Amino acid sequence: MTRRIGVLVVMLGVFLTAWAVPLRAAEDRADSSVQATVTVDATTLYNAGTIALERGAFGPSITFFLAAARIEPRAPDVRANLTNAFVAAARAAGDEEHPDDPGAGPFPIAPDEAWWIASVLLAVGAAFAIARAMRGLSRTARWVGNGFLIVGIALSTCLQYAAWEEATHPEAVVIAPTLSVERGPEEPSRPAVLLSAGERVRLGEARGGQVEIRLGANRIGWATREGLWRVADAPRYTSRFQPR
Repeated sequence: MTRRIGVLVVMLGVFLTAWAVPLRAAEDRADSSVQATVTVDATTLYNAGTIALERGAFGPSITFFLAAARIEPRAPDVRANLTNAFVAAARAAGDEEHPDDPGAGPFPIAPDEAWWIASVLLAVGAAFAIARAMRGLSRTARWVGNGFLIVGIALSTCLQYAAWEEATHPEAVVIAPTLSVERGPEEPSRPAVLLSAGERVRLGEARGGQVEIRLGANRIGWATREGLWRVADAPRYTSRFQPR
């Protein structure tokens, strides 16, 4: 009996947490939007990206399209123009090879949608466990419930890691025609790495007007912050690309 009560308490906690997590995630994104001063929808970002692409501003264009894709990842026009912007940026940098479709993914879903899917999986798995503790379930039902819990935990863990990565090393895009990434003061001497407009990087520690540049998990040096836009800050810059 005591064991059943313990299971009920734990599963009830999982059930309530499952519904609280996406709400908390939405609050965190709302706080980030307040800090960014401007909140816009995917259409505004898409329109700004299209205007930037027409003007040959490939870095800003890619930034706007990436931000729009975070909101509407399945929108075909956003994905098509994002690919066009990457191709144009690559050609401008002298790279004639067409890059892979950066907007394509096996499961193109927005972060809010992913959090709700994870919460539903956890809640259903917890409900199965509560029912099992109260009156017992068939073996098949237990396996189904365990499956929901395992998948929900795995998905929520991945989402937590992605959120941590974005908070710690936010995604950014090179907007300068050429960005020189120099070695740090304590790093061995080496030639500067040159990045072209439109290249995607991750940002690390900031020191004054310099910021650490990362490609994947690798630190490649330091560059001026003025040559980069964070994707999360794209709404701030939409006013610079309005119809004339």
